[in-house]
Order: sequence, then structure tokens, then C-alpha cells
Amino acid sequence: MKNIISVLALTLLVLMMISPADINAQKPSSKTIITDSLFVRGVCNSCKERIENAALIKGVKKVSWNKKTQYLTVIYKPSKISLNKIEDEVVLAGHDTKDKKALDKNYNKLPACCAYRSGIAPH
Repeated sequence: MKNIISVLALTLLVLMMISPADINAQKPSSKTIITDSLFVRGVCNSCKERIENAALIKGVKKVSWNKKTQYLTVIYKPSKISLNKIEDEVVLAGHDTKDKKALDKNYNKLPACCAYRSGIAPH
């Protein structure tokens, strides 16, 4: 019984040390805007258009994919959308990222000029 009371007292003490400001500091405000980037495979201007259109969803302010570097830069509101969700949309459009691979059925829908898995060089 003493152990249970000790554990409860210790838990209560720890909870009292956490201020509401600390908890709220972890939540992004609705005005917070983040710029981040993702590695996205593609080879041409058609890929660029498809990748940028896939990433431009609600909560995303601006997107730009660089064919040479293969990086998609996104400016977004984390209170509305996550980088993970943006990445999911790009993968759904048929493009692999560093951490996620597009399903073959989505990749196979890409035009032949966009077949980046087959070793086509950027053009």
C-alpha cells in the first residue's frame, strides 16, 4: 500500500511540474508556417508538374520541385497538414521518396518519359 501511495504522489508531483505553457508550446499555432523539403524521384518537366500538383493540397502555401537536385521544397502550415501527409500524396501520384515507395500500380500509370525506376536520365 505504501508503494502505491508513493507512486501516486510522485506522479502527481511530476504532473504539477509541467506547466500549461509547456504543453501548448508543443502545438503549432495556426499562424506558424514551415519550410521543409523531401527527396522525390522524377526525371522531367511532366514529373515536376505532377509532383507539385500532388503536393499542393490544403494547408500547403507553395511547392517547388527541382529536377536537378530531386528535392521538393514545401511551405506549409503544420496546424493544417503534416509533411508526412504531403509525402503520402506525392507517393500516391506515382513518385518514390527517400522513405516511401509508390505502389507499382501508381508508378505504372506514369508516362514512359517519366519511368525514373528504369534508369532514364533527367531530361
